[in-house]
Amino acid sequence: MIHYLRMDAGFSSDDPADSEDAFDVFTDRVFDELLNLQALDVGIVEPDLTASLAARRISFLMGIEASTQDDAIKLFLANVQCALHAAECNTEGFPRYEPTVDAKPSIRRIEAADA
Repeated sequence: MIHYLRMDAGFSSDDPADSEDAFDVFTDRVFDELLNLQALDVGIVEPDLTASLAARRISFLMGIEASTQDDAIKLFLANVQCALHAAECNTEGFPRYEPTVDAKPSIRRIEAADA
């Protein structure tokens, strides 16, 4: 089963040369890395992202082939974090997935029309 998930993330930079153009280049690189992951894994479906350059925010959208939503969330997080690392982003504050009922990161299922 394919689970379509979305996660919103904020970013900051301590680079004095940070700009909206620099963040735009970064988001393009992250998207390219998501596409590279999709090419290697048929379980990644239609990765996409939208960004607010001024607010330094990215919304990650991706379908994940998994038997349960919990498994899909784990794979979603792993792939987003992998794409961010490949784009040379520090993910120190990245949400950690803990396999408990009450402690899930802020990821939600979406319908195709919402993407």
